[in-house]
Order: sequence, then C-alpha cells, then structure tokens
Amino acid sequence: MQRHFVLVLAALLALWLVSLPPGSLTIATPGNHWALRGTLILGTGYLAIGCMSLAIILAARPVRLERWLGGLDQFYRLHKKLGIAGVLLGVAHWLLEILPKWMVGQGWLARPQRRPGGDGAAAVPLQAWHEPAKELGEWGLYVIIVLVVVALWKRIPYRHFARLHRLTPVAFLLLVFHSVVFMPPGYWTAAAGPVAALLMAGGVVAAVLSLSGRIGFTRRALGHVESLHLHEDRVLEVQCQLETPWAGHESGQFVFATFHRDEGAHPFTVVSSWAGDGRLVLAIKELGDYTRALPERLALGDPVTIEGPYGRFSFEGPRERQVWVAGGIGITPFISRMQLLAQGGARQRPVDLFFSTDEEPEPLMTRLRELAQASGVTLHVVVPPREGYLTAERISEAVSNPEQAEFWFCGPNAFGDSLRGGLQRLGLPSSCFHQEAFEMR
Repeated sequence: MQRHFVLVLAALLALWLVSLPPGSLTIATPGNHWALRGTLILGTGYLAIGCMSLAIILAARPVRLERWLGGLDQFYRLHKKLGIAGVLLGVAHWLLEILPKWMVGQGWLARPQRRPGGDGAAAVPLQAWHEPAKELGEWGLYVIIVLVVVALWKRIPYRHFARLHRLTPVAFLLLVFHSVVFMPPGYWTAAAGPVAALLMAGGVVAAVLSLSGRIGFTRRALGHVESLHLHEDRVLEVQCQLETPWAGHESGQFVFATFHRDEGAHPFTVVSSWAGDGRLVLAIKELGDYTRALPERLALGDPVTIEGPYGRFSFEGPRERQVWVAGGIGITPFISRMQLLAQGGARQRPVDLFFSTDEEPEPLMTRLRELAQASGVTLHVVVPPREGYLTAERISEAVSNPEQAEFWFCGPNAFGDSLRGGLQRLGLPSSCFHQEAFEMR
C-alpha cells in the first residue's frame, strides 16, 4: 500500500504542477511571496480534496478495485493513509491562509499591494458564494481533523468511533462545496480540473451512499445464529445460517457481520469452506469491548446480516511451493483453506504452515492436526513464551530455500512487517509475500 500511496500523491502533485502558469512557484521580485502564497494555498487545497475524495471512495468498498489494490483489507490501509494526508494538507492550506494575515497584523509582514483596478466582481466566478464556502469549508476541516484523531486513538471504543465516523461524508460534502467555489477557472481548464471534478464527483456519490446506508447493500444476506461455541482460548465460533441468496465465498475471504444494530458491522474471517448450503462459520477473537461481550450478548436464533465476501487472500501465486504463517486468530483463513484442500476443492501443492500462538488450546490444536493431515499440510507450532519468537531465520531452518516459496501471512501487522523484512533479506521477492492487513481502523 505504501507504493500505491506514493503513486497517488505523485500523480496528484504532477497534475497540479503541469497545470500551473510558468513562474508560479518562483519569487522574482521582493514582496512577490504573496503571489507564491496564493499558488500554494490553491495547490494544498487541490491536493487535500484529491486525497480526501479518494479516501471516501475507498471507504465505499468498491469491490472492482480489489483486483488492483490487493483486497479490501489492503485498500483500507490506503484509505487511512490518504485520509491522514488529506487532513495534513488541509491544515497546511488553512495555515497558509491565516498565518500571513496574522503576521501582517503583528507588523512582521508588509500588506500586499493591490493591483490597479483590483479584482472586479465579474472576474471572480461565484463571488457571492465565497463567504459561506469559506465558513463551511473551515468547519468541515475541523470536523475531519477530530474524526481522524478519534480514528487513530485506539483507546476510544469502536462503537463510538463508528458512530462519529458517520459524520465524515457530511464534512466531506462541505469541503467539496468549498473547493468548487474557490477553484479558479484556470484549474478547471487545465489537466488538474477534470481529474479534480471526477474525484470529487466519485466522492460525492460515495458520501451519499454512506449517508443513505447503501454501502455494500447489494452484497448483503440475512440469516440467524445457528450455533455458538466458546473455545478455551476465548475464541467464539459462530455458525450462521443464511436465509437469503448468497453468492458464496472462497477460503481466506472475510465478511462484515452485524449482530447488533447499535454496534454496526465488524469484519470477521470465514472459517468454513463454502458448500452452497448457506452455512458460514466465523471465528471471533476477544480484541475489544464488543467482541469480549459477544459470548454473553449473542444467543441462538439471533438475526445476523452478512456483507461480502471481501479480500484477495486467495492462496494463488506463480510459485508451486507455499509457506503459510499465522499469528493468533490469524489462523482462521488457513483453517478454511485446509478444509477446502481436504475436500479436494483446490489444487494440492507442498505447503508448510507455521502457527505462532501464546497458548495451545487442545480442541483447536487437535482440529489443526487433523486438518493438516487430511489436507497434506505440514504443521509447525511455535509458542513464543516457551520457544521465542518466530523469525525468518527460524523458518529457513525448518524449510529449505524459503526464498523460493510463496508466503501467505495473517496476523498482527508488526509481526508480519518484521517477517517480511527478514525474508526479503534472505532473498524473497516482495511480490511473493502476501499479508492480510486485518486492521480496519
């Protein structure tokens, strides 16, 4: 996602630069810094609304982009980076507007000289809308800043974050109004204009879908909780029986499940393989207030809404040999895949599965060993408190020439990033390490 983020920023920056009149970024004469300030105000505003538009488009879960961005879990990371970048650029835009004026008031800067004739009303489109657009844009930025802080502050419970985050489309629409009113005619007729128009139009559609509750609407199915089983490691296994049509899923994919309307949808990996019978099994780890309370809140027969499936954790790649690495609850997509292999529903290939877990709950371990034997997967269990952390070097000791394999990782992001770096130092190409980024906030 870092590469995609850099490419997006570079493309937006390049479009802005080629759209500028010659000499816009130079200070040719003393006092001309005011002209440069005006150019930078417009530039930071253009880049900010471009980033925010793309962020809100990605938040609408456009599944057609999964193929190019590597899955919904991956482009949620891009959504997060673009949102932060948009806010930072918006703050820079705001500071460029107010700080020089404040410095003039303090006597630190000379007031800019007005050109003879000034800026006539006829020369400034939408002049009558400037004041409301300025006020609404400023309030929209304040709201977006608060929402980004709430999203990044993990101590705020998810349910509060989700409710507050619903204000994002409203704030975005205020910023679009601000941008349309203040973008000069020269931008609209240059390369930057059509791109900005397309991005803002897409963002407006995504915002309307969000406000009307239509995001993912066509990918939803209704059902009920058929069985519940709380394992010794406090992982809750929820079997759902769908009652409306469902297109099915592949092993490694996840869904958004809504058990309680006041909490909203949460992403969970599907543990079961698809048999066309409407049955889905979700494995839910206690990672927050809501998931910790689920064993007491859920009951047999409770309604459930399932949206999806999403994700490109497909176990497909150019290399024949595979190494799977799971950290904690990250074992779930691999359980689903082993079930499929055991049923003969996928092509067999040499596979080593490394499962890093702080404890070994017997029901789960028994199930893993049985599935591994039935699917032809070689299982390696690593218990860090007892044996130390799983590293690239330890994998290379257990598996010969790991740099020639295809790696599939699901677990904590820090664990995955560390493992990726270690394997790349051993010679593994970055394109052969597939990591599910199961962190939607």
